[in-house]
Amino acid sequence: SEMCIRDRILSWKNTAEKGHGMNNKKSEVQISVNTALQASITPIGIDFEMNQLRLGENYCCIFAITDYPSECDYGWLSKLTNIPGTIVSINSEPIDNGEAVNEISKKIRMYRGQAASTKDPRERQRCQKAADDQEKIMAKMDQNGEVMGKWNTTIMVLSRDKEDYNSRCDRVKNVASILGCKIRVLSNLQREGYQQISPTYPQIKRIQETSSRYFPVSTFVGGFPFSSGGFNDGKGFYLGKNSSGGLILLDLWKRGSSRTNSNITVVGGSGSGKSTAIKHIIASEYARGTKIIVIDPEGEYKDMCLNPLFEGSWIDVAGGRGGLINPLQIRPVPPDTDDESTAELQKNESIGDLAVHLKTLQTFFRLYIPSMDDRLRALLDQALVEMYHKFGITWDTDVSSFSAEQFPILSDLYNLIAEKAKLKDNNAVYYEDLKTYLEGAANGADHLLWNGYTTINPQSGFIVLDTKSLIQMSGTVLAAQYFNVLSWCWEQITHDRKERIMLVADECWTMIDPRCPQSLEFLKNAEKRARKYEGSIIVGTQSTNDFLDPEVKFYGQSVLDLPTFKLLFSMDGKSLKETTELFDLNDAQSDYISSGQRGTALMKVGNQAVIVRFELSEERLEMFGRGGGR
Repeated sequence: SEMCIRDRILSWKNTAEKGHGMNNKKSEVQISVNTALQASITPIGIDFEMNQLRLGENYCCIFAITDYPSECDYGWLSKLTNIPGTIVSINSEPIDNGEAVNEISKKIRMYRGQAASTKDPRERQRCQKAADDQEKIMAKMDQNGEVMGKWNTTIMVLSRDKEDYNSRCDRVKNVASILGCKIRVLSNLQREGYQQISPTYPQIKRIQETSSRYFPVSTFVGGFPFSSGGFNDGKGFYLGKNSSGGLILLDLWKRGSSRTNSNITVVGGSGSGKSTAIKHIIASEYARGTKIIVIDPEGEYKDMCLNPLFEGSWIDVAGGRGGLINPLQIRPVPPDTDDESTAELQKNESIGDLAVHLKTLQTFFRLYIPSMDDRLRALLDQALVEMYHKFGITWDTDVSSFSAEQFPILSDLYNLIAEKAKLKDNNAVYYEDLKTYLEGAANGADHLLWNGYTTINPQSGFIVLDTKSLIQMSGTVLAAQYFNVLSWCWEQITHDRKERIMLVADECWTMIDPRCPQSLEFLKNAEKRARKYEGSIIVGTQSTNDFLDPEVKFYGQSVLDLPTFKLLFSMDGKSLKETTELFDLNDAQSDYISSGQRGTALMKVGNQAVIVRFELSEERLEMFGRGGGR
């Protein structure tokens, strides 16, 4: 307080004047210092009004939080305590849980009574929600042994400019409202509020009576801003630093509020640091036990995969040895539950593995042979069913225990169709056309891709599927193989609902063909369903242009927008404009990603946004190898 400070300064002054063994010159210096100290820490004057005060040249207003949200994210309080131009005072008082139970019970009865007596529907709904919130707190205490505390929070807004002062007051009220807090101006209590905030005063009883509320200790402590302006999940892995130097800890698997999945969109121009960020994320998740599968169209991940630290499996799926995925191998339909009895019931009631896989094969052959007409497609479907029946696979067969060698391969299908072409019936000529269409896949240039049993059986927790050589192949082969690879990856994600698997589709633009949007459609559906199977999908691209082409925009826009996490690196031109519109960026965010700062990104997590600086050690970067991304 001003009086307390003045008394203390006078005491220092008297002590200096008495000398205490000091000469007069030293006493004069001491007096001068005390006078300067007095001038700097005491205002010219204090004028208290009903709803505000004048502190020297500053306009001030003191608010109190009168209620807290029932559910909070980690670090929630930092949004309130880090507002510029404010001073926040938080006081806590340990209490006995029995006292808290009695107080909360009174509130529940009060809110229920108000809800029953009011005729206003909105007021009734508000009272019912307040009662429900109190019951949730009671349940936490009863079921989880939650410890309660008594808290009061006061906030002082101050500014020398009247317009800025009003703006700051509005911001404090808006932030409190968004967080689910109730806030009010301390009318006729501005003097007491100022004393409550001042460190030289004890807690003021009238302020305690107005603003003290019972609240779980762990929830409140978890809301404190341990790193200013930071983004902190409290667990997970180190992602980078924010603009203030605070650590960003990210838990991709955390759910709540707007965080509905673990998928990530990464967009950035060449050399912006996009690939380094992706490698950093997958290395961190690999260390946490997450299985990693990378679709690598640029050969950037081979060195990292073969690093002894990862003990990965590098596989060439462009016709290379050991990289064959048999498109005719039926993939079991994954259950939608962990309960074995329910899963078995679902299996019995589902349309069956064969029927589902025939739909997949229809897409595969449509990509590979887009010129095939409807009549030939119908005959191909019939031939597929007949072939599977010859291998003992019917509509009801459960193939989950089948080995790779128990399924037919493309030469089996080709031979069956060749036999039908020799028959003297009306369809012989059409089967001859089918035989011609399948010649390349069974015996020609494409047979190394598909004609054989699946040879991919990696036991590693880090798998890289190299598709670099596919870029040199025709568009139809490229589209069909990408779809085939994605189908295999989806089988891995859904095989075990409890195993965390991260699928990385870097340089995802390479699998986009406006004439064949099925791969994007598959990726979109995988993103929507991955959260049910502890799956995470990372889509990386240099620009948004290919995804927003009118021919594929329906799927491409969803692929980019569905993920909860967006990492937006530096870009310009059309990509910047499209990214700004797609992700609803404000002017400041758009300006930041156009600034061209390598190794930094704007991260959007649901409704939040934060600047990320990827500050990694040289040892960390060495783990990533030489294949780009440096």
